[in-house]
Amino acid sequence: MGLLHGIMSSIAEFYSRNLATETVKGLTQKAAQGGTTNRAPIGYVNAGVRDERGRENRTVQVDEERAPHITWAFQVYASGRWQLSQIHRELIARGLTTLPTPKRPSKPIAISTLHRLLSNPYYKGDVRFKGATYKGSHEAIVPKEVWYQVQAVTSQLLTRPKCMTTT
Repeated sequence: MGLLHGIMSSIAEFYSRNLATETVKGLTQKAAQGGTTNRAPIGYVNAGVRDERGRENRTVQVDEERAPHITWAFQVYASGRWQLSQIHRELIARGLTTLPTPKRPSKPIAISTLHRLLSNPYYKGDVRFKGATYKGSHEAIVPKEVWYQVQAVTSQLLTRPKCMTTT
């Protein structure tokens, strides 16, 4: 009984590892071809499009309601004249919310979400997966030069010396 259990356990472990390896290989291939490997970020929606044979192909499309807000956030942050908290407050005032899901209603985005999205290359048309970046097949909603300017503003803020106070 113990030997049989050991053999079955080894087979199950091999199957599980092999399945994980094949999944990562498939996702890597999808990313290399420009596909989105997980849920689309805010400003985009996952959509199913039927081909001429009636098969559904999963794709990503621009969210016409939310994308203009994301583009605006990148543009004003790139100017260097707006702080993250100011942009966050303005986005909430403009009505930017997350997409509702069957389990969660839409809600205003968190400031941490805004911070993360400003560094996400997906918005300039690239897909990042497992440390590699690939040219995405989705439509960019932020011009590359604006995206790079945002990264420059962010890095300037990180390297700016802190004010020293004396007591």
